[in-house]
Amino acid sequence: MKTQLLLRHRIPAGGNLFHHATADPYHHFCALEGKLHADVCIVGGGLTGVSAALHLAQNGISVALLEAQKIGCGASGRNGGHIANGFSCELKTMEKMLGFESTKMLWQMVDSYLVNMDENILEHDIQCDRKFGYIYAANNSYQMRELASLNDRLKLKYDYQKTTLLNKADLGKFLKTTRYSGGLFDKTCGQINPLKYLQGLVRQLETLNVKIFEQSPAKAISQGPNITVHSEKGRIKSKFVVLAGNAYLNCNTPSLYNKSIPVSSFVGVTSPLSRALIQSILPRNVTVADCNKIPDYYQIVAGNRILFGCGINFLGKEPKDLKKVISNRIKRVFPQLTSFELDYAWSGLISSTINKLPHIGQINSQIYYAQGFSGHGVVLSGLTGKLISRAIMGDSKDFKLFSSIHHKELPPYPIKNIGLGIADFCNTLRQNF
Repeated sequence: MKTQLLLRHRIPAGGNLFHHATADPYHHFCALEGKLHADVCIVGGGLTGVSAALHLAQNGISVALLEAQKIGCGASGRNGGHIANGFSCELKTMEKMLGFESTKMLWQMVDSYLVNMDENILEHDIQCDRKFGYIYAANNSYQMRELASLNDRLKLKYDYQKTTLLNKADLGKFLKTTRYSGGLFDKTCGQINPLKYLQGLVRQLETLNVKIFEQSPAKAISQGPNITVHSEKGRIKSKFVVLAGNAYLNCNTPSLYNKSIPVSSFVGVTSPLSRALIQSILPRNVTVADCNKIPDYYQIVAGNRILFGCGINFLGKEPKDLKKVISNRIKRVFPQLTSFELDYAWSGLISSTINKLPHIGQINSQIYYAQGFSGHGVVLSGLTGKLISRAIMGDSKDFKLFSSIHHKELPPYPIKNIGLGIADFCNTLRQNF
């Protein structure tokens, strides 16, 4: 007896996107028409789907990839490009949930994959503006104590020796603002242009003969002895399917839509700034995120501009005057920036879970999924794509560790969105008062 999963794609918001305006153009892929066979069909042309496709194709497995619009039109072309280790969930919280050994293994997987990313960037000469140096900035003494505790935990329990605790004076060498009490510096984390990085991976897919289709939204999946993914003008029969649309894909199965929610995040990029002005703000050109549950995050990007991300709307909406919202947040951190324009401003969806850990797993033995990266998607999305590909090839140890994480179900929209927003707001109040 055949059963059918129905898929619905969310359309990415508009906006003037810096990454898309500055990335190298590359040719478009045609839409799927007719019938096709592949070992694996991947739904979603972002970092998760492309990573899974790459690792599968490198091992001789035939892959077809369906993108509803254009490669990188969703989160992979809209995020701030931060390369951060670990998870949005705090390590000590993870240890209580999962135990120390499992938490350490998960941490080491992320750390190892970050190294793999840099090796791939170098080997394939991916020009994605990779920069090193990341600061977690403490807004107050409570957050500073938490950073000191994290620094000790990483060094003593995780054998991670790449962080340095910064007091207020030390932080002032990196950041010219009075807003923070100190910070934690990680020398291997940093930033990339995520769309340029994605394009570099896609070029590798082309050399491996992966079949890529744009403007081809998957509408349904028929399950039976054979599995078929239906698009508007064609269909793909495969042994396995990977659902890699994250916040931009809905599926009519409770194992997915009850475990995460899409929320909007906002990013802007300034007009070019003088070198003297940049020196008065970020003299050592590091990437920064503060320690609030809903952080400000920023860095210098190509063209001597500041990329600044801030805020979340838990109903997935965008402010009426997005540029004003972002500009005000920039001025709050750097009041010395008295005159600048935002040349680019946009919003995008983040898929978030209650525990702030990725939700990956299987609907059945043939269908895999990944979602809920909760703001750490640049590294985690690629890692989960790799883990899914390895599970399909028979090595499921690491995949099972990730998929064993328990995720609570959320109530229906909009209650779940409002509830998560209240919870994060209360956590921020606890840290600041």
